[in-house]
Amino acid sequence: MKKMKDIIEKMVKQEIEGILVENERSIREMVRTSLLPQLRVLVREEIRDTLDNLLEKEPATLDRPISVKKDPPAESKAPEIPESTPTPSLNNSAIRNPQSAMEQMGLYLYGIVDGGETVHFGNIGIDGNKVYTIPFADLSAVVHDCTAKPYQSDDPEKVKQWVLTHQQVLDGAAEKFGTVIPMGFDTIICGKEDADPKTNMEKWIEADYDNLILKMSKIRDKAEYGVQIFWETKTMAHMISQESVEINRLRAEIKAKPRGIAYMVRQKLEELLKNEMANRADQCFQEFYEKIKVYVEDLRVEKTKKAEDEGRQMLLNLSCLLPKNQSEELGEVLEEIDNREGFSVRFTGPWPPYSFV
Repeated sequence: MKKMKDIIEKMVKQEIEGILVENERSIREMVRTSLLPQLRVLVREEIRDTLDNLLEKEPATLDRPISVKKDPPAESKAPEIPESTPTPSLNNSAIRNPQSAMEQMGLYLYGIVDGGETVHFGNIGIDGNKVYTIPFADLSAVVHDCTAKPYQSDDPEKVKQWVLTHQQVLDGAAEKFGTVIPMGFDTIICGKEDADPKTNMEKWIEADYDNLILKMSKIRDKAEYGVQIFWETKTMAHMISQESVEINRLRAEIKAKPRGIAYMVRQKLEELLKNEMANRADQCFQEFYEKIKVYVEDLRVEKTKKAEDEGRQMLLNLSCLLPKNQSEELGEVLEEIDNREGFSVRFTGPWPPYSFV
């Protein structure tokens, strides 16, 4: 029995060696054109993912979708905080364990507005706090009084409500003053032994005044909009397969080859399709980016995210800065993209320009 097994194993080995000799050139070409590039891609992706995991610090994101073409509806859902929410260097990390009565005091800073005017907004702040402005020259800080402690909770709904309220206060400030430099959630100015929070606030605005004025001029009468473009992977794979001469040639070759060789050709076909999809994604990115760029004053390319629908893939994720009265023109361009077969668009805003300050 063992002798028969040895004979069979020897025959199989000889058969495999024969196949390898007969197809040596084809196999080498497949390894060079398919396997090695794919290995390089996998290595790059692994490095990139590792770095992303180490460096990534996602802000809270809440959702408020709007129509591609129409102006944003009245606020009815929790807003989406844009990709980049700045955290001023003077504040969050500077909160200390309070020692004196002065150090226990703080000011929660929502943002800096375009105008030196004292305004009382009422009890619209986080946890119902009274929101008011502290003017300095032709700027004002929008604040509420608080203790020198960060807002922390294990209840995600409570945190979500805090962030929503932060956004709503900025919306109210923008209605009154027109332009707001938004601060990140939980930005707190602390007191010191020899200075209360208001004095520290005024010292910071004075020290950073020129920079604040430059930022204010950049974003005056403008808002941030989010643009995300998706494609349906199956639809696009089918379209590319129909268009590609090489893919159709390999399909015909698979039908004509023996099973073993057909399997290797099929692997090559799959790699070719992946490469064609990647090339098409790059082409679409460049095309859509150039179309959108014409209608905005500034834009930032954000990291793409995994789509909620497994059948879709995000191709483009942009933060766009543009005048509020020009959002309709951008919406028309996005509607054209949205109407293409296999593509869909998500257009959100207007938001305070977190990504551009």
